[in-house]
Amino acid sequence: MQTKRQIELVEAAIRVTANDGIQKLTIRNVASAIGVSEAAVYRHFASKHELLQAILVHLDSLLTPQFATLLASKDSYREALTKFVHDLFTLLEHNAAFTLMLFAEETFNVDIQLKPQLDSLLQGNLKQLSAFYAEAIAEKRCRNDMNPVQLAMITLGTIRLYVSRWHMQDEPSNLSEQAKPITAGLSTLFSLQ
Repeated sequence: MQTKRQIELVEAAIRVTANDGIQKLTIRNVASAIGVSEAAVYRHFASKHELLQAILVHLDSLLTPQFATLLASKDSYREALTKFVHDLFTLLEHNAAFTLMLFAEETFNVDIQLKPQLDSLLQGNLKQLSAFYAEAIAEKRCRNDMNPVQLAMITLGTIRLYVSRWHMQDEPSNLSEQAKPITAGLSTLFSLQ
């Protein structure tokens, strides 16, 4: 579990990366971003590698509850998916810098040792969303001519595209308002009830 100071440093590292690119993610720039010495950062993270690992742990800690809520929902599958996408988009709107880290695998290509950890995070999310669709299929509340992993991949790809487009807009818009139209389209495509 990360301490309050570690979370502060991780969030500063995410902002530095989002604003200036991965090349500018240094212990010095993270320290400067929150007004502490480099030594203060090194007390919590021995290296940039450890800091990047902590970013992945932090992102996972924000996403895991979103997927857990989806799987535990007692709403209809259509309503549960709408709430999931809405809540995820709300989280990302309030943490806009996270979107660049979450949907930019190339950010972690600077440290090849992080690829397995990033893959594990992505596979965990895919597995949970696949379980949601598997349950819907088993209850005959979703089309069954595609497997749950395909449905989950289509869903995550759609989410990624909308978030990426939102992040690139010149004029900020309300991302969470896109949840209903997105999930209405996915629900129709998947015959999700």
